[in-house]
Amino acid sequence: MFKSKFWNQLIIFVIAIITILIAREYFSNLLIEKGIKSYQTHTFLNIGSNLLLILVSIVLIQNNGISEIAGIKRTKLKRWYLLLFPLVYLVLLNGLSIDEMDREPLISNILVFAIYSLSIGFAEELSLRGFLQSYLIKHLGTTKRNIVLSVLISSLFFGLLHLINFDNGFYGELSQVMYATFIGVMFGVLLVITKRIYPLIIIHAIIDFVGDFDTIGLNINNTTSESSSLESAALIALLVSPCLLYGVSLIRKYPLQDNIEE
Repeated sequence: MFKSKFWNQLIIFVIAIITILIAREYFSNLLIEKGIKSYQTHTFLNIGSNLLLILVSIVLIQNNGISEIAGIKRTKLKRWYLLLFPLVYLVLLNGLSIDEMDREPLISNILVFAIYSLSIGFAEELSLRGFLQSYLIKHLGTTKRNIVLSVLISSLFFGLLHLINFDNGFYGELSQVMYATFIGVMFGVLLVITKRIYPLIIIHAIIDFVGDFDTIGLNINNTTSESSSLESAALIALLVSPCLLYGVSLIRKYPLQDNIEE
């Protein structure tokens, strides 16, 4: 019975998240076929898919009684200073990669993009860290080994989700998987230690806002993906590796099981 319920919830989650992502791409392509390529239209479509994922994640978190582990309620922020590294480092890293803009973005587009970035933060953190990681911790156990295993599984799943589009070539997709997985490990460990998910949501949103700021206002037909080389993929992995190392250092330094059981 335990094993059946355990797998049923995971299957529901995986089917839900993949369905939402595939549906988003389907409707995006449908709009393009109909000649609807405006920036705001496609951004609102993405916001809508994120809202669905947020709803699914909240329902699963509540139904499985993991709100505390997920850092949603009945928890107090611990060791807030550990959040400074991901905020400063990733904002700087993403800020340096912004391409020079040949236009002045409209205020309305900036506001829409800010809402979109915030929806990404909520959707990805609540689904991957809030539900999946916390659910695994609850059922695999709260020993340090099992907590680390839960963090790794949810982080790798987060990385593999970036393969759905597969529009950046092999090395481009590989770099995206590594980027998301490395950051996922760091964020996952930080959730366990700080015990609050909302700061991670805000940091995630800020990182996405800064990283994609140069895409604000671009119609869908103007955004093309170029295949990455092995060298560029290796460079991305190198630049984001401090996030993985930071997560590993936190694992070694702090008794993770104590933070779950407090």
